[in-house]
Amino acid sequence: MAGGALTQILITAPGSYTVAPTLSFAASAGLAGAAAAAVLGRNVDVGEYFWTEVSTGSLGLFNVGIGPVAADTGVRAATSAVLSNFDSLAMIEGLSVPTARLTEAAGSVSPSIYRSYSFVSGDTIEHIVVAKAGERSALQLVHAGAGAAYTANFNLDEGVVSSTSGANLVSAAITAIGSGWYECKAVVLVAANITNNVQARMSAAGVLPFTGDGTSGMYIRSILLRKQGLPANLFPSSDPVNAAFTKQNVTVTSTTSPYEPVLIPLPPLVDDLDVIIRGRMTASKLVEMVGSGNPSVYQGRSVVNGDNIVWKVTAKKAERNRLNLYSNNAVIFDCTFNLDTGTATGTGASIVVLGNGWYECTVTKTATATASTNWQQRIFPPAGGHPYVGDGVSGLYVQRSALSINGGPNVFSSSENLSSSAWTKSVGVTVVANAALYLGLLSNPANIGGDPHDDGSAALAGKKLTLIGSSISAGAYYVPVLAGLTGMIPTNLAVSGSALGLSTTAYPSYGMSNAIANIPVDAELVILEPGPNAFGAQETPLGALGDMTYATHYGSLFAALQAIRARAPNAKIVMIGTYSGGPGHATHRIGRINGQGNTLIQFMKAEREVADMLSIPLIDVGGESGIGYLTSLLYMSDELHPNAAGSLRHGIFDAEELRRLSLRGFFGA
Repeated sequence: MAGGALTQILITAPGSYTVAPTLSFAASAGLAGAAAAAVLGRNVDVGEYFWTEVSTGSLGLFNVGIGPVAADTGVRAATSAVLSNFDSLAMIEGLSVPTARLTEAAGSVSPSIYRSYSFVSGDTIEHIVVAKAGERSALQLVHAGAGAAYTANFNLDEGVVSSTSGANLVSAAITAIGSGWYECKAVVLVAANITNNVQARMSAAGVLPFTGDGTSGMYIRSILLRKQGLPANLFPSSDPVNAAFTKQNVTVTSTTSPYEPVLIPLPPLVDDLDVIIRGRMTASKLVEMVGSGNPSVYQGRSVVNGDNIVWKVTAKKAERNRLNLYSNNAVIFDCTFNLDTGTATGTGASIVVLGNGWYECTVTKTATATASTNWQQRIFPPAGGHPYVGDGVSGLYVQRSALSINGGPNVFSSSENLSSSAWTKSVGVTVVANAALYLGLLSNPANIGGDPHDDGSAALAGKKLTLIGSSISAGAYYVPVLAGLTGMIPTNLAVSGSALGLSTTAYPSYGMSNAIANIPVDAELVILEPGPNAFGAQETPLGALGDMTYATHYGSLFAALQAIRARAPNAKIVMIGTYSGGPGHATHRIGRINGQGNTLIQFMKAEREVADMLSIPLIDVGGESGIGYLTSLLYMSDELHPNAAGSLRHGIFDAEELRRLSLRGFFGA
């Protein structure tokens, strides 16, 4: 405006205009009769490019030429695809990106996000979901209506298409995009006009309905439906939270992705080498029931008559050394693998040594019927089969269980975590996750060609270990780590809340020392872990060096070691020293004086002095492992008992100290 008159119209955000429009003010009371040429402002400088929306959900690329005039290059991109690329770049930099959390309802459920769509005959449609496993890892994309029928099942743990079906399905594909996220795509060629619900469904193991727990779920970043070759999303939104989608048996909430930087996956050579050399605590332990039973862990899967199946289970012995793989329907086999001798029996069975006690156990068979069967991993006793009487603690280790049909991808869910709800456990059977080291070949030099430099591991492998101790030893803390690292076979007689000697409080006396009578007479190594209860719970009188009865702590240590020697005359004896609880623990810590007027430091000193006097090696966890009063937040779950990191630190330290003793000939004659 100049002098009250309209002189110029400048459009500074021209959007998709390439020629300035003609503007009329005839309907304006204040500007009636005014006129001026409209001038387009520049999106970018001459010779450069810009994107702008040309239709709903679609961006066009324009080039600014002389004039300036914006020329359409004809290049198009889906708005959703550009946003997805922005998300990928953000993830590489470690930034969070928007996503949705799906949480299943409780009870019998088929959790689903869906929207109705009218398919047109002749169209090729792509159904695309970007998802990541949470507690649930099975994703299904499905449309059940005739003329556009398809079902595609995806395993977000394995990153594979686990199965497909449907008369109109063209293909299904899964693509890793980083940090556990996958783009899952089903392509369908429509044969008839039909309107029906297009669904994304989650489950525990690919079976619907299933029993939901009300807390488990997975993550979905986007849901798209588009015509092949065109960028526009046929749904009103790609956001799973959006009201455009109906939710069934599921709650969908907005959240963000993890913050750690990620890259698009490269061949995991370095990671594979690290597992081979140092190992990872990733193996599950299958533990038998108490009393008579048929211990088994299994998933149900269907086959078609004539299908060629290959089932591979990576396993290692623990207290039990016989693994049986079994099916009694459709694909019939009964194969037993000895994880001590490396031998296999049963039609179709074979076994390959992987090293450090691990074996790949394989069954290769052909289906003789079309049906579903339970693929059972069964724990067998030292002799015979099922049923047998279990002790509730013995078992064996499984790192991975994978089933391939006709050379296809693995069809099992949670193949590397048999503690998952995807696996059914027979009555009384439990599965402990991350219970043993896989593979860690350098822990046994013989596994890499008999290197003459033995780090001390060879003398420990297979050794019969008995543990006498407190809850630190009784719980699933350092003992599974120690057994996994060394290959020793533990008999755990530790008693939670116990101490060796006389109690002056309401806690019972002699709970730990009473267990000595149960030590197997053929034990090869006995570990005594006196623990902190003598100081903090039973408050046993301290006594003095030279005491020999359970009336004092000094005397209890002497008497217990003497009793262990009498019970297992050929066993080596090692003591594990006590460590202090953290500042937040009421009783079992340094800095406190107990009811007898003593300190934990005095009790720890007693352990060292009695061990020295009797020439018993002491693994000084309290003095040298790094676990103690100042590290309770790092290594303890309740200011006393080890957390996962503390259990690993404790077990590794113990294993290294035993290897050191081995190198000095301690485990020789």
